[in-house]
Amino acid sequence: MAKKKLMRYEEIHNFPNVIYTEIVDAENRIVSRNWDEHAFEKAQDTVVEIGCGRGEYCIDLARRNPHKNYVGVDLKADRLYIGALKAKEEGLTNVMFVRIRVEYLIPFLGDQKLSEAWITFPDPYNRTVNGRKRLTAGTFLDVYRHIVEPGALLHLKTDDPTLYEFSLESLKENGAEILFHTNDLYSVTEELGDATAVQTTYEKRYIKEGRLIKYIRFCLN
Repeated sequence: MAKKKLMRYEEIHNFPNVIYTEIVDAENRIVSRNWDEHAFEKAQDTVVEIGCGRGEYCIDLARRNPHKNYVGVDLKADRLYIGALKAKEEGLTNVMFVRIRVEYLIPFLGDQKLSEAWITFPDPYNRTVNGRKRLTAGTFLDVYRHIVEPGALLHLKTDDPTLYEFSLESLKENGAEILFHTNDLYSVTEELGDATAVQTTYEKRYIKEGRLIKYIRFCLN
């Protein structure tokens, strides 16, 4: 492990805006389920970003929407370190990060229900045969059903056409209601709020390279 990555791995355990969980067995038991101990400064709707990476998207959302709380979820501690440090330096009290596998969010959250979910530029896993690792595969949609409130909005943004088409089919097959979708987000003239107002560094790069950004808004019944 590189020296810088090791340093981040050690430091992140002490960050006040990070919950670092570890799974201990196949029954999804977690070493320390401490979600309730890390309450936000204000009790308000909580939005999750699945696979948040460095947290750019949820940090920008937190800046734009102080009336909501945001939690970024990812497995890579060194990526979370960057987002958590940025949020801490800016004094953002309505965003925090959780190091956890998406599959274990149900036991981690318990009865807590989230008001909205964003899946922003996830790995398309185009080398896998059946797409089961994609974050819009049926097994992951079942997780989202358990952790979001009934009727909550979920959003997918991607530059990958294969993931976009796969997601549309997966959503239909798994009983989701597709509220809006486009294979060219920035050609749409209607107001789409945070879907277009917030862009990560990678998204800006993709747009500059001429890649079309795809977007799906849906809910799970």
